[in-house]
Amino acid sequence: MKRTVKIAVDILMTLGLLFLMGYQFWGDVAHEWAGAGMFALFILHHILNGGWYKSLFRGKYTPFRVFQIVVDVLVLLDMLGLMVNGAILSNYVFDFLPIQGGMSFARTLHMLASFWGFLLMALHLGLHWNVFLGMARKAEEGRLRW
Repeated sequence: MKRTVKIAVDILMTLGLLFLMGYQFWGDVAHEWAGAGMFALFILHHILNGGWYKSLFRGKYTPFRVFQIVVDVLVLLDMLGLMVNGAILSNYVFDFLPIQGGMSFARTLHMLASFWGFLLMALHLGLHWNVFLGMARKAEEGRLRW
């Protein structure tokens, strides 16, 4: 059951990122609500993958593992930056927050973080691609337990 939820959350996050990149097609309101949904999925993703935090200080640190952790931490920081800047820029979803000023700076940081986020997420997915291939092989062989 947990594996099914993890897969569903990962798929929804990927689709959500693609939707969020189409900001010019959907407009402010849809972008903000999708961003808020992505925030919730992001939190759920980290709860479901909590073992990652526990394993950080275990095992051998190969150059590949160090690179993977650096990319994962950069993705985490980038996504947190996107969410904070998104809340600052919000005109609908987080409009109740008493934030004033700094909109131009927040917009610049939001755009910069979104471009870096695109690159970092591509690296993150690529570095975890073997997990997806392994699940596909197991599903094909009928051994994957959802």
